[in-house]
Amino acid sequence: MELSGSERRAMEALCDALFPGAPDGPDFFRRSAHELGVDVLLADAVEHSRQPNNARDFKRILTVVESPLYNLALTGRPVRFSSLDPEARERYLQAWRDSPVALKRTAFQALKRLTLFLAYATAGPDGSNPNWDAIGYPGASHDAPVPVPEELRLVPLKVDSDITLTVDVVVAGSGAGGSVIADYLASSGYDVLVLEQGPYETAETFQQSEMRMMQKLFQQSGTAATTDLSFVLLAGRGAGGGTTVNWNTCLKPPDRVLAEWESEFGITGVAGPEFVSFLDEAWKAIGVNDEESQRNGNNSVLWDGCKALGYKEGSDYHTISRNAVGCKQRCDFCTYGCIYSAKQSTALTYLPRAQKKGAKFVFDARVEHVVIEGGAARGVVASVESGGRTHRLEVKARAVVAACGGIETPALLLRSGVRDRNVGAYLRLDPTIAVGGIFEKPIDPWKGPPQTVAVWKFIDLDGTYHGFWVEAAPAHPGLFALSIPWVNGRQHKDFMRRYYSRSSASIVLLRERSSGRVTVDKDGYAKVSYALEGEDRKTLVRGMTETAKILAAAGARGVWTTHNSQVFAGDGTKPLTPGDLDSFGAALEKQGVEYNRMMLFSAHIMGSCRMSADPSLGPTAPTGELHSVKNLFVGDACVFPTTPAVNPMISIMAMARRTAESIRLRLGDR
Repeated sequence: MELSGSERRAMEALCDALFPGAPDGPDFFRRSAHELGVDVLLADAVEHSRQPNNARDFKRILTVVESPLYNLALTGRPVRFSSLDPEARERYLQAWRDSPVALKRTAFQALKRLTLFLAYATAGPDGSNPNWDAIGYPGASHDAPVPVPEELRLVPLKVDSDITLTVDVVVAGSGAGGSVIADYLASSGYDVLVLEQGPYETAETFQQSEMRMMQKLFQQSGTAATTDLSFVLLAGRGAGGGTTVNWNTCLKPPDRVLAEWESEFGITGVAGPEFVSFLDEAWKAIGVNDEESQRNGNNSVLWDGCKALGYKEGSDYHTISRNAVGCKQRCDFCTYGCIYSAKQSTALTYLPRAQKKGAKFVFDARVEHVVIEGGAARGVVASVESGGRTHRLEVKARAVVAACGGIETPALLLRSGVRDRNVGAYLRLDPTIAVGGIFEKPIDPWKGPPQTVAVWKFIDLDGTYHGFWVEAAPAHPGLFALSIPWVNGRQHKDFMRRYYSRSSASIVLLRERSSGRVTVDKDGYAKVSYALEGEDRKTLVRGMTETAKILAAAGARGVWTTHNSQVFAGDGTKPLTPGDLDSFGAALEKQGVEYNRMMLFSAHIMGSCRMSADPSLGPTAPTGELHSVKNLFVGDACVFPTTPAVNPMISIMAMARRTAESIRLRLGDR
């Protein structure tokens, strides 16, 4: 999808308006997006996008801003964006940012996020970015990787032609769910093949680069979002799926949630001792411990703030256990693959175990559809990228497991013609909002163990368990830059220079009542929509207010949110006062939570093929098999009937283990 000369001129002008070069001052302020090659990188991303609809939408934005006719209708002036002076370009973007028209705000967010991410995340051949010195970011450690032990190294099948394979079970996805199912069934003597959409990467191939690893290890190269761009969706891909890029947070679901799943959705036994044993089994398999839970700057401020406010340690807030062995607090690039082979992802645990029992793997394999005949799954058809070519892989199987994640699993089922109106419905996101604190001394929010403290005081605000919890989030410069407000180019640069290294990044995660839906476009690619209910919006505002109090109690000199209209308290030089917090709370109440008027995130994408004994409540039976298609099982977080009220990895593994037992019973003993 090639960009025209006019579209490329528009791209350059837009990028330079968002990250402008000043005529004088330090190099950081004089440097423009074009000088960094941001417009070229962004154009390349559009031209080579694997999401045709996304690329078409982006081209449409470029066409609109460069069209005198469109601009006459939009602004009253028949101009091209590229012909405007810098001040006029800035006003143009500010108008889109604050527009009452949702499509304009969406277009602004698309441009802003990608441009600013690239301006701070891109690195040259030497692995550095010229902006990093100004913001206090050191870049990669250049430590030598710790090689994966040979006995844990996967040896994937080579697919260099169109082929057909026959197995007992084919598993689509190698993350927290698919890996557990593959391991259990291979250990039970079944012939198992795992197909993974992403690549096989190890410590030796992980690069300490935010941009490069975001492109390799995240769905849609890290650009996945709801269709209106209101939510950024962070979903892993590649060997280990989300377990390779998550933050090692290991939490077990509360008994109250499991009882809800059993009583309201008929998932028999999930509140009993057998499921507890599955949770314990996963805990042990991935080496969960507390010895790697040291508190870095990001986590320390949460701990110190809770302590200063008199919260109860162990109940209101507590240390998070982690599946890491030998980190030694070197986790600066934990989100982008552990070069120390310390993160006990499924790529280092369940998948090698499955391989020892005979399981086989194919990577860079996108499952196009499930073959369904006579109301039963008979296998899958996949396209495999190998040697610069695409090959067709047909797999015949007695059982098929869809474990591609909360977005891709329902998309696969819909592409396969599964006729159930609940496929893709009831999507849950644990909607997440960031609140930053500015401190006197550097916090270095990218450095050290990413999540080691959880604040649980507010999870049950009204007796329904639909409250929120608070954790820390690591923030490399690209993700930080795309999240913070853009008032204008100069202000954004100044914020990065003054506050990035001194900012803590805390997140408020909501156990929501709201839900969304996954559908597919005409090309078969996933489309995600989501609507926040009013009560959930109010709870998120409360969450931001309470988090600001915690940060202030820890000594913050300022607090901020990700609203477009900057919500900021304090001056960054002296401790916050009660008056500052009152003003902050009032501003939050006024701004509220509105789509594309602030940054919203989700890294917990769940529930889109939810499990229920009643087919009218969910497409997946309590066995993990679809109600409507025999021998087609769902093996990931899609099956959660509600969110587990904790970071979901351990819950996914336990539920997958439960489903694996159902598959074994269906297939019979070997």
